[in-house]
Amino acid sequence: MLISKKQFSEYYHSYYRQLCLHALHFMCDTDEAEDVVQETFVNLWDKREQLETIKSVKAYLYTAVRNNCLTRIRDAKPTTSLDKLSGEEFLTEDEQMERTEMEARIWKMIDELPERRREIFLMAKRDGMRYKDIAEQTGLTVKTVENHVLRAMQSLRAKDIKAYLFFFA
Repeated sequence: MLISKKQFSEYYHSYYRQLCLHALHFMCDTDEAEDVVQETFVNLWDKREQLETIKSVKAYLYTAVRNNCLTRIRDAKPTTSLDKLSGEEFLTEDEQMERTEMEARIWKMIDELPERRREIFLMAKRDGMRYKDIAEQTGLTVKTVENHVLRAMQSLRAKDIKAYLFFFA
């Protein structure tokens, strides 16, 4: 399969974020995960003429990202303590892909929240800020911050209960 520039661009835009989330399960560092995904896409482009046997580009990319992550981990650290493992390393490839897709759905739903609500929600949930600190930073009352977070959670739960429960229950 010879990949055109247009197809490559479509693959990149369709899978980049999901692959970064997938890589993040292994790397535990956002920059490192993004590096792995970038490297994977560069390799895909460099080898585009040799990839005639690929049936599913998505499956190929997920496998390549996983393998690149494992190679980096192996080369960086000879061993990892079992108590430092998150448990995700023991998931099957299908389970990892399902989790990554679920994360992508959650992020898409978060992106669809009204801007102010999204900002406040991310400050609380992603950044771990206290409502009082968010209120001081945004100039809102603590009660308004609580309401924004509550409404964001209600919206996410209403759109996809399975993904919501997976990440917030």
